[in-house]
Amino acid sequence: MAETPLHHSTDPFTDGEHNEHDPAVPASDAATCGADGGGILVVDFDVLVNGAADRRARAIRDLGRACEDWGFFMVVNHGVPEELKEATMETCRELFSLPEEEKVEYLEAGPMDPVRIGTGFFSVVDGVRYWRDYLKMFAHPELHCPANPPKLRDVAAEYSAKKRALMLVLARAISESLGLDGGRIPEAMGLESCFQILVANHYPPCSGPGGAGMGLPAHSDHGFLTLLFQNGVDGLQVERGGRWRLAKPLPGAFFVIAGDQLEIVSNGRYKGALHRAVVGGERARMSVVSMISPCLDAVVAPVLELVPDGRGLEFRGVRYRDYMEHQQSNKLYGKAALDIARVKRDIAA
Repeated sequence: MAETPLHHSTDPFTDGEHNEHDPAVPASDAATCGADGGGILVVDFDVLVNGAADRRARAIRDLGRACEDWGFFMVVNHGVPEELKEATMETCRELFSLPEEEKVEYLEAGPMDPVRIGTGFFSVVDGVRYWRDYLKMFAHPELHCPANPPKLRDVAAEYSAKKRALMLVLARAISESLGLDGGRIPEAMGLESCFQILVANHYPPCSGPGGAGMGLPAHSDHGFLTLLFQNGVDGLQVERGGRWRLAKPLPGAFFVIAGDQLEIVSNGRYKGALHRAVVGGERARMSVVSMISPCLDAVVAPVLELVPDGRGLEFRGVRYRDYMEHQQSNKLYGKAALDIARVKRDIAA
């Protein structure tokens, strides 16, 4: 069935370095970085769950380094079946291929509506239409899903449950990497009753000037952790040290992207990763994203153990629902959304 993407502009990709990338460095025993510290860290999920104490401690230590240095890593041996990932990708592809009249009720949805289909980021505020079609649907605490294709609901429910369980384990490990009890960060954000979004992105082939286009501009995610996998077409770039790096996945791995809520709750010790999507060439790119976030009514603030004397507080508490609505209702502009949570300091004259 031929895909029928929405209308897009052909604005060329012009900023950054399109073809630089850091290699992935697979883990041998546990999580490990390249010898020069330049590779993307890879976490062996099975070590976090079943590893001997010394291996698990090393994995947690290196996981903390990844969150501090990159805000980005890969996870392998995660237990999510490849068949389920393929089924999720295929049903989302079927949705993008549906005639527009079958998607019309979701095309004008607002940023806090439970199902939204569109192009760009949020077309009311984009100003331009980025080279991207998307499906966004709330997956937890209640799954919201288009009626067609019919099998999408069951596939999305199973996939979202698997990702939720995986991310809760990662949340406990991240908490431990901060020197806290494993349950401290999940408790602070109400992750047991978390809010979860499932997003499918379709980036059509780009024939614009220069042979490249912007799929999604530089931004950090509004949630806590994002897990992403893609078809065989690269395009995800992560900023590190002032340079854009093309992320190259290991077979079967998920990318894990730290979001703004992790930066807030860790008082800035861990950073939400600045990332973007670029497209080019004759092949369409697809990615499937699952974002786990605090309970919508949780007020997210730095945990007090990380600011024991009350000084050096980088962020104030913000209700997650308000933060998400703010970020989703404005143009994507780097990490500007975090400004509503930053502690303002007087600068001496």
